[in-house]
Amino acid sequence: MSVSRLFLVPAAVFVLCAPEAFAQDSGRLQGRVFVEGGRDPVVGAVVRMDPPEFQPDGVTRETLAVAVDTESDDKGNFFFIYLRSGLWTLDITAEGYFNAVGKLEVTQTRTMRCTPTQQRFCKQPIIFWMSPVKSGADLKVEAAFVDFVIPDVELERAKADLNAADAAYNAEDFRTAIDGYNKLLAKHPEFHVLLQDVGDAYRGAGEFEEAIASYERFLLAEPDNEVVQRKIPRTKLLMGDMDAAADLVAAGGEASREDLYNLGEVEFQKNNPDVAADWYGKAVAADPTWEQPVYKLGMVALNKGDIEGAKARFQQVIDMAPDSESGVQAKAMLTALP
Repeated sequence: MSVSRLFLVPAAVFVLCAPEAFAQDSGRLQGRVFVEGGRDPVVGAVVRMDPPEFQPDGVTRETLAVAVDTESDDKGNFFFIYLRSGLWTLDITAEGYFNAVGKLEVTQTRTMRCTPTQQRFCKQPIIFWMSPVKSGADLKVEAAFVDFVIPDVELERAKADLNAADAAYNAEDFRTAIDGYNKLLAKHPEFHVLLQDVGDAYRGAGEFEEAIASYERFLLAEPDNEVVQRKIPRTKLLMGDMDAAADLVAAGGEASREDLYNLGEVEFQKNNPDVAADWYGKAVAADPTWEQPVYKLGMVALNKGDIEGAKARFQQVIDMAPDSESGVQAKAMLTALP
């Protein structure tokens, strides 16, 4: 079973920052597909790229690009080469998972410099997290009540109710799913594993605070569950809480270059230049072609009185992207410095 969901729909495939652009030399796109909440690869996922409707000028219709597809390997890796520039539509499908559907802007560049709208890595693979559809209700019920003696009719009713709630979730009827899960929890408080399902359904409905509360209740029973530990900061990121990237890193998840950069911004505003420099440096390591954190490293150096270090960073920005906003600012700073 596979169900289509957009990148920006919370319960869909989880990309830590939804990619809106991706630049690779010779139109090369590299990605990896994992099961949400961990590092288990989704093997054999069908990845399809449909060509852009228009050429990069936004006016001329694209007539040469054709749809291409491939499958993820045993480590979840996939790649395409020789994609023409433009806004491609990507669709990843795998049996038992919600589809990943979204847009990727592909450009050719010798310097590997990213387009202004890019929100993910340039050189590193784009990471996609796919959410499994809800299944296995009968086994989940039997496992939950293995240590309890309950009448067979009640056990079968619990299985039917959970199958119905899962079906509602898979159909994106999140309110019905939430009601179904909560009714089961009211009857059987020991069935705490449903708290993760409740959280998932709330997240799918865009009710992020309720989702986090449910995940936190789940962790009271299973404090070492790494999957749910990572779901909390990812949900906070969906709420726009960029500080949650630090929590995600601490929980063993992956943060995008923007998450790392924004952590640097938070610390810089707190007047913690050394901590800010560490986060900016991590953003540079995530994407060595991105000039913006390099510029901020120059500002950190300037803030600490290291004029020569600042000048070196600003010159680096100019060499990387002279016409970018950061490049223009770097030129102005170099002109003003002694």
